[in-house]
Amino acid sequence: MQKPMTAALQPAQVILSDKRVHISEVAERKTAWGFVKSHVRRLFTELLNLFFNHDWIFWLIGLANKRTRVIGSVFLAYPANDDYSDAYTYRWRARTMEWTPRPIGFFWQNGKIGVKFAISANNGQFSDSANKGNLCHLVQRMEKLRNLFCAKHKTFAGILPGVLFMKRLVKETPEADVTVEAVKQVIGKVKSLEGLSEDTPVIVLGGKGFIGRRVVASLPEGTVHSVDIAGNNGQSVWPCHLQGKPVLLINISLNSALGQYIHLLWPEAVVVNEVYPEPNEELAQQLKAVGCHCYHVVGVKARALPSFPGGYQGGIPCCAAWQSEKMEALFKRIV
Repeated sequence: MQKPMTAALQPAQVILSDKRVHISEVAERKTAWGFVKSHVRRLFTELLNLFFNHDWIFWLIGLANKRTRVIGSVFLAYPANDDYSDAYTYRWRARTMEWTPRPIGFFWQNGKIGVKFAISANNGQFSDSANKGNLCHLVQRMEKLRNLFCAKHKTFAGILPGVLFMKRLVKETPEADVTVEAVKQVIGKVKSLEGLSEDTPVIVLGGKGFIGRRVVASLPEGTVHSVDIAGNNGQSVWPCHLQGKPVLLINISLNSALGQYIHLLWPEAVVVNEVYPEPNEELAQQLKAVGCHCYHVVGVKARALPSFPGGYQGGIPCCAAWQSEKMEALFKRIV
């Protein structure tokens, strides 16, 4: 049996052909209906902030929620890119909400309501040690909002739960438990769709990360292989002995990580991406050229007003959801 090899993290050089038909939100806004739709969504956010964004209103709603317990959580989102930001608010407005959570909508999951808030800061700013004070104020504001609404949970999108936990700004991370459960559901469904056996090996990109190590621990021992640069002197150990065999590759690392491993993949490998945002057109074409099928974890089945943009339409992100007996993970095929 071959030993695992150390993978050089360099993007694969693949000649792309046979472009997929894909309409992005940017392209959609170029159509007459897309133009109207984009402004309706953003005007909704403006009206929401004008009439709803007041602590005394949140407090009144919270008084009612003490009895009804209909509102389950407050959720903080942030944009992965300008497309996601433009889906909710005008750019001049985005500049005023870098670290100030503003309401952007609501969602319903299994009989409970969540209130969506958003900021315009990004991943790089969260990881910058100079912004620890901003993160502290952000957590304090979300906790105040949770108390005003009398909600059970406050949750954060993307890398924020891990960053806040590592900086000891939060003690609980319900987002992690929901994400692990959703990923396990999708793994089971994809295995069934692809005709893979229960003991099919699973490679986890980012297996030593905040969510990744929990996913690794939840899978049967002996079938899971963690691939992560953490603890390996900046290099990842790739299970090359699986070459040519049916495997599932789960990306729970960074959006850019998957592209760095494409040159190591083979047609029998099936990719499941949990990272926000979903794989772009170029990455999808590279996977198609290799011969890999790729699925994206949309999130959890729920309804939202307005709907989450991009790859999350039809559901809500895992980090926004809460665990319940009827929680259903959603996913879609990319290629």
